[in-house]
Amino acid sequence: MANNLLDKSPTSELSKISKRGLEEACKIALKFKDKLNVTYKSESQPVTNADKEIDKYLKLYFETHTPSIGWLSEESIDDKSRFQKDSFWCLDPIDGTRSYINQKPEYTISLALIKKNKPILGHVINPETREFFFSEKGKGAFCNDKKIIVKQKNDFNNCNITISSSETKILSSYEIFKKNQIIKLGSIAYKIALVAKGQMDIAISFMKKNDWDLAAAHLLVEEAGGKIVQLDGKQITYNTYSCKINSVMAANYSSINNLEKIFNK
Repeated sequence: MANNLLDKSPTSELSKISKRGLEEACKIALKFKDKLNVTYKSESQPVTNADKEIDKYLKLYFETHTPSIGWLSEESIDDKSRFQKDSFWCLDPIDGTRSYINQKPEYTISLALIKKNKPILGHVINPETREFFFSEKGKGAFCNDKKIIVKQKNDFNNCNITISSSETKILSSYEIFKKNQIIKLGSIAYKIALVAKGQMDIAISFMKKNDWDLAAAHLLVEEAGGKIVQLDGKQITYNTYSCKINSVMAANYSSINNLEKIFNK
């Protein structure tokens, strides 16, 4: 990924450090995609050598460059430094691993800096499409060098909804969504980032998520003027003991209000 993609957004010093590390992580993802080694953490959870290499590289990188900041990653043992330090990096080395394995350009590298229980920096990178999403608390959301905002579309019956292919049957069980255009995509972070960009209207997942799946994209969509909550309308809190989140939906405020009424009858 060219350096100029990483240097155009307004940044703090920490975001500059993280972007340099993420540039190398992108190179690892692209390097390994044609020589994959796939194993399974569980029957439904594949992991590749790229996941592990990105995790290993970035963990050492941030330990070296930001030793006072804790660490949490999908592919690292939780050392609980997130409870012991004021802030911590939260990484999903490859969000959308199945898409990565299947050579689909729908995976991302997702990295957030979380202070206590709220993300204050967010990076979501799609190495294939060369989209670098970045947000910093109170400073807006960007894709490469362009500020992005959530689409303020009020026609709820004519929206683009992005969801994982495994969840489309659940969505189609709701009669109200049958008029909408359903877009199947892999990475949940990418789905939410595209809502922040105004390219998608709504992103939904009925399935449980972890902090590393959502934290970076959460800040993106909020800084882009949108809203992100669980399907029951409850706020998402990070850095709990389990790091589990029951479900997620992201959209503009009007659409979220409509969705809450549908899912909580």
